[in-house]
Amino acid sequence: MSLYPDLKDIRVELQDHGIAVVYLDRPAARNAFTDPMAKSLVVAFDRLDSDDKVKVVILAGSTNDGKAFCAGADLSKGDFSTSERYTQNSARNLNEHRDGGGTVSLALFRVRKPTIAAVNGHAVGIGITMTLAADIRLVSETAKIGFVFAQRGIVPEAASSYFLPKLIGHSRAMQLFMTAKVIPATSPILDLLWASRHPSPEATVQAALDLAKDISLSNSMISSSLIKGLVWRGADNPEDQHLLDSKAMHVAVTPISLGTGNSIDSKEGVQAFRDKRAPKMVATVPKDLPTEFYPWWSQKIITRAGAKL
Repeated sequence: MSLYPDLKDIRVELQDHGIAVVYLDRPAARNAFTDPMAKSLVVAFDRLDSDDKVKVVILAGSTNDGKAFCAGADLSKGDFSTSERYTQNSARNLNEHRDGGGTVSLALFRVRKPTIAAVNGHAVGIGITMTLAADIRLVSETAKIGFVFAQRGIVPEAASSYFLPKLIGHSRAMQLFMTAKVIPATSPILDLLWASRHPSPEATVQAALDLAKDISLSNSMISSSLIKGLVWRGADNPEDQHLLDSKAMHVAVTPISLGTGNSIDSKEGVQAFRDKRAPKMVATVPKDLPTEFYPWWSQKIITRAGAKL
């Protein structure tokens, strides 16, 4: 039973230790990406982000044959131009269109907790680009990966032209985009994309669960949120980054009784180190976030007027 039975084409499970697993759940169609799936993923990531019981979020694919994480956009009813997003109000202003994959990537990107993509099968097009917004990616050695946009007459979506060069370098990203081939996940050009590779789809999901458990039991959720912000929302020069780091460090050790900070977890982390034991962190996200400091950036509104995502 899904944690959110109202959401179509996905299944969400809340497991022990605050681990939420979001499954793309169209196994008969190899989890091909649909407009309802996009909307469901956006809602699910938003709900999980706001749930203090959730500590880590995993994205994986439901599989019958162990082959597909996500086969890409569902084109069974026509080409891209026949999609609901292009046929409804086709005369609307160019500036109002939002690609469905991008709404999903941004929703995943904005989750303030550690996120893991378990690529437990073939991932093509949006099937791979949606994972680039995750903090960590694991992959099955049996998977094939394709940034095939140039062969479909379209462009990379899901903000992948932003994420991919940052993750693997500009040269490798351009080669993947320009060649537009489907290649094995074990290809050297993809090495920097994966935290680890695993012999089977099942082993990939299990490794993601093990990693999520380790993060959940050992790490401060407040620290994780601050670190994500520092990495992705940092300054553009080392001096300003130092000032930002300093503010983040200040709120990390300031007593919560003073209206800010994470001192409960920071004190526990130091004491656990001294005691040579695993720490027992108690602060949760978003409840205990230092809101007078975090977020320190201005959130951009990316939904078009009247959009329901």
